[in-house]
Amino acid sequence: MSSVQHHLNKDDPLTRETAVFLVRYAEEDDRVDYKQTIDPASEKNLLDLTKDISAFANTYGGYLVFGINDGEKKVVGLSRAVADAIKDVNFLQQKINRHLEPNITNLRAKEFKIDGKSIVVTYIPQSAGTTHMISKDGSFQHLSSKQKQLLFKGTLYVRRSAGNHLGDSKDLDDLIERRIDQFRDALLDKVAKVVRSPASSGVFILSKDPGDEGAKRYIIEDSPDSVAIKGMSFTVAPEGFEEEIAAWSVLSRGASESIPSPVVIWRWFVNRNSINVSEKHRLAIYQFSLWSQVPSFYWIQDIKSAKIREALLEAVRNRPNNDGVNEMLIVASFLGRGVYTSVLSILGDYKNRLNKPMQKFPEFGPRKAFGTIQRGKHVTLTAFKKEMRDKLNELSSVVNKTGKPPALLKKLYKKDMKDIGQARSMDKDTGQA
Repeated sequence: MSSVQHHLNKDDPLTRETAVFLVRYAEEDDRVDYKQTIDPASEKNLLDLTKDISAFANTYGGYLVFGINDGEKKVVGLSRAVADAIKDVNFLQQKINRHLEPNITNLRAKEFKIDGKSIVVTYIPQSAGTTHMISKDGSFQHLSSKQKQLLFKGTLYVRRSAGNHLGDSKDLDDLIERRIDQFRDALLDKVAKVVRSPASSGVFILSKDPGDEGAKRYIIEDSPDSVAIKGMSFTVAPEGFEEEIAAWSVLSRGASESIPSPVVIWRWFVNRNSINVSEKHRLAIYQFSLWSQVPSFYWIQDIKSAKIREALLEAVRNRPNNDGVNEMLIVASFLGRGVYTSVLSILGDYKNRLNKPMQKFPEFGPRKAFGTIQRGKHVTLTAFKKEMRDKLNELSSVVNKTGKPPALLKKLYKKDMKDIGQARSMDKDTGQA
């Protein structure tokens, strides 16, 4: 399962495999931008590049891919002089840091031959614990001979959807949240084990690797969701669904690189009535379900719409692939026009691949477009919902028993798969789908 974030997280995020992936990816979003070429002597181009690079660094990190046609996303290649200038990261950093504080010093760039043509991929890491501000105004001489200002001192740029945007209060909140996550990750990286302290103490004790000289102990508040973890794997097997869900919630942290398999998520669904987890972890299951196209509505009952919206938008941003996009849009439609529009924006160029009706908020409302399933003339709504729930429960039970996701069970359920697919997106008022 490959995604842009997967390549950003690799030990070497700038391999030929990554370059080929980015060329085939062909979608501009909050982690990728394509440029046909650049004039290294153009002040306007350099100021625009300052926006691009600082926006990526301030958000999730990302890639600038030079030598790709911005419209069709085809490889057009770069001249020798341009390729040499772009892959010179010392040159790039010198030019962009004229207007940034603190400076960006960890860029990487590499040239690759694709179809016999030169492209250059620039890797911009996420700046953990640092926000790059515009430190002085930046202007260039327009064709009219007038000076045009592009950068304004005291502002900052972030990456949203397929473009750079001036940071606002919401972006600052997001930056702070990411800082908290980065601190937490740094702490977890040093944790060797989690051991339960005496019941009377009401705390858990986290110890650093005993082989590390000067090992320190960390004490955190007692939490029923705490489980023993090490790095990206369990040091001990979680006991029960609650611990398993809590562990996956910690390991994923809202990203899609370490998530439970669809069969595991279906197993949680079939046992949903006996599972008791916190709101935070129900939202995590909700995201896992969206990514793996498992029924999701059940997990968000009684959660405020603002939190559901945030979890949905995060799921769209961090989606491992585009398989579940249609279902994410259906969920978004029930949260309102604004959320639907936000999801389309995050999808970037991919939204143009959607069926035409999905490319805009349903004109007659989501319930009319997505919330109805044909039922028999004399079948009551209560009986019909029960029938759909029974089919869904039967499917989830079979997945749980066989260990095979629905895609491998199509022959068994060929007659009912269409109804079951619709049942997955049934009205959340049923509390079961």
